[in-house]
Amino acid sequence: MAEGKIDGREATWRQLLPWTELFRGFQVAFDLNKLLLAAAGILVMAFGWWLLAVVFRNIPRDYTDVPPDWPGNYKVEKGGWEQFKRDRDGWNLLHETAGLGTPGQKVQVLDLAESPDEYDAATAKELDKTPTTNLPQKVEELVRAGKLTDAKARLYLAKLGKPKPYARLATWPFWEDRGPNPYLLVTGQAGIPWEAGRFWDWLLRDQLLVMIEPLIKFVQPIIYFFSPHSTLYTSLYFLCVMLWTLATWALFGGAITRIAAVQITRGEKIGLREAVRFTLKRILSYLMAPLFPMAFVFGVLIFMVLFGIIHMIPVFGDVVWDGLLWWLMLICGLVMAVTLVGLVGWPLMAATISTEGTDSWEAVTRSYSYVYQKPWHYVWYSLVAIAYGSVLVFFIGFMSSLTVYLAKWGVSETPLISSANREPTFLFVYAPTSFGWRTLLLEGTTVNGRKLVDNGEIQASVYEEYLNDPKDGFHWWNRLGAWLVTLWLWIFFLLMLGFGYSYFWSASTIIYLLMRRHVDAAELDEVYLEEDEQEGPYGGHFTPPISPASSAVKSSPSVTMVEAPTLRTPPAAPPPSPAALPPPPPAPVAAMPPPEPPHSPEPPPGGDGGAKIPSEPEA
Repeated sequence: MAEGKIDGREATWRQLLPWTELFRGFQVAFDLNKLLLAAAGILVMAFGWWLLAVVFRNIPRDYTDVPPDWPGNYKVEKGGWEQFKRDRDGWNLLHETAGLGTPGQKVQVLDLAESPDEYDAATAKELDKTPTTNLPQKVEELVRAGKLTDAKARLYLAKLGKPKPYARLATWPFWEDRGPNPYLLVTGQAGIPWEAGRFWDWLLRDQLLVMIEPLIKFVQPIIYFFSPHSTLYTSLYFLCVMLWTLATWALFGGAITRIAAVQITRGEKIGLREAVRFTLKRILSYLMAPLFPMAFVFGVLIFMVLFGIIHMIPVFGDVVWDGLLWWLMLICGLVMAVTLVGLVGWPLMAATISTEGTDSWEAVTRSYSYVYQKPWHYVWYSLVAIAYGSVLVFFIGFMSSLTVYLAKWGVSETPLISSANREPTFLFVYAPTSFGWRTLLLEGTTVNGRKLVDNGEIQASVYEEYLNDPKDGFHWWNRLGAWLVTLWLWIFFLLMLGFGYSYFWSASTIIYLLMRRHVDAAELDEVYLEEDEQEGPYGGHFTPPISPASSAVKSSPSVTMVEAPTLRTPPAAPPPSPAALPPPPPAPVAAMPPPEPPHSPEPPPGGDGGAKIPSEPEA
């Protein structure tokens, strides 16, 4: 009775607050196997992105390291400006994504102007050479002269002279900007987010993006693919980036969700090898699941292109075709929107295959069904997971930053290390810049009386002087030691960054189980297991219990099989065993006469019950 009451209370608790399952995310995600899978996935994805960027930025011979200029080789008459803008926008897009050209280029008037007249008016005011402090005055003069609209003036003030985004799809994870260092934030040395009005800006712009980084890496090339500035060539590049990203996380994300699914449902941990083997057997399902919606969108796009071919016919295309059938295009647009928005359930697809052992089509149907049937449940679970995950990612970042800082600080406290000119600072000149690690490890260093880190930023000129200081001599053995230490920092950094990815896939698995419970009324402890995965929590193979019947069969002695008798050869009655013979009659008494023998003898035991089988007459 007590057991039943406890089970009832547990079931009620889960029914009342099912989203509390998400708080198991830290326990599930903080696992060495998942961290290794996530770190390997990050490295493989970054390598593929870098390789594709190198290929696609070097194939087109029309582009150089310098953006196209006006008028240059373009014709000033009608049509030349439009071609120039297409080339300029295409160059800027490859510069932003693949790293075409050199970093540090600034936004110019040519990047913002929409006509030759607008460009000439801005050039006359020398807006490209105007300092930031005097720029509002000159832009206002163009607005009063009618050369710029108010909206365009705001665009000029917001972007003109600012650095252009560079190599967003070609930067290795060690150099990506992920905001200030958590340790410096906690200790008040960074200070920026803790100022009034800056906390939410930091949380939404930096910390939240770090939490959902796997989803951003998936969505980012899709956004560039649908950019109005994308050409056929850049669209092919973004498609390749998309496929590489999906293939990478089909393997590593699938393995993480498989380990998480078994751990959450059964409370057991399967090994790294078992998870990878399970994923490889279904790698096409993991890969094809998110490709189905994209292929469907591409099919709708082909239909719309065919519609546009007839649209190009004058008069008929305007009045008859567009005027009467444009509702078809609205339906196509709606279908594409619904399909693309439903891709927010992409993490659920991998969790479906890992939990159910099913195919890609069921993964797609379940994810779309869960997202659109219970959208508010999905939004709520996602918000809880993101809020909780942001705290966890910040905590892991803080502990990792504190670890590398204390490792350097402990060595620097060695007696007489300063007088021997062996401060360990030089070991971190190649440290990752992401999360401000290099800033953290070089803080307090001076070069010829100048600070290497000032106001939370590394001074480029002082940094170069430090690397090539003729006084101290940054020798080859110093550089080699710095690179070897950096290698260890990279491994530790990948594991730290991998926690965010591990939590992302683990939380997605928990969300899938919760959504399955709401939509399909399935229990949280149901999971598909293969025969070779029937293992206990410590890796021992699961042995099914032996039933009493099977045990009796195995322990019984062997039985000699005898051919059944037929009518042709009736078997002789076997002789009775001694144990089956009737007991001897009692000894006679002298006063009594001896008993009379029976009229007919009884058949011996073990025969056919007295019935005789007549023998077949001889021929």
